[in-house]
Amino acid sequence: MAEKNVLVVVLGYGCHLTEPMKHYLDLVIDFSEISDVVAIVTTGGYTNRKNAPGVSEAGMMADYLKECGVVVPLILEESSVTTNQNLQSITRVISERNFDYKRLVIFCDGARSIKVKILARLILGHWPEVMTYELTKSFIAKLKQLFIATPFDVLASKFPFFEKMELRRKERIMNSS
Repeated sequence: MAEKNVLVVVLGYGCHLTEPMKHYLDLVIDFSEISDVVAIVTTGGYTNRKNAPGVSEAGMMADYLKECGVVVPLILEESSVTTNQNLQSITRVISERNFDYKRLVIFCDGARSIKVKILARLILGHWPEVMTYELTKSFIAKLKQLFIATPFDVLASKFPFFEKMELRRKERIMNSS
């Protein structure tokens, strides 16, 4: 096999292993089987304290990937609850682990792909490759991602006040769902 050259990042969307989430993660598995993957970093914190206590998005995804036989190293990033935090944490993981890779591939929900690309450019300093799966089905939810969440998260990446607002909103959601 050729030198390993792909670092895979998998953004989390909830703490429950639903059928759509399995299909999303199956794409990661398929990609890892045909690519020279250095490691897979699963991201996402404990975002559903009420209905999934003690379960992180990253942990749930890593468990599924292991159960399905993924053999490349799995790294969990369990502290982030926003896309901005996910990408900031990835920067830290890359630096701490001194990964040697040529390609960064980020898996995300299709409705969030533009946001992920822009934020990755701002936070990581380059445009990543993005692989998507349509987890968000509702047309209205897709519009909200494009026209509300994306501009807000871009502002939050540059102005801490907006990030703090988003974290307060997420805290309310995490404690009630």
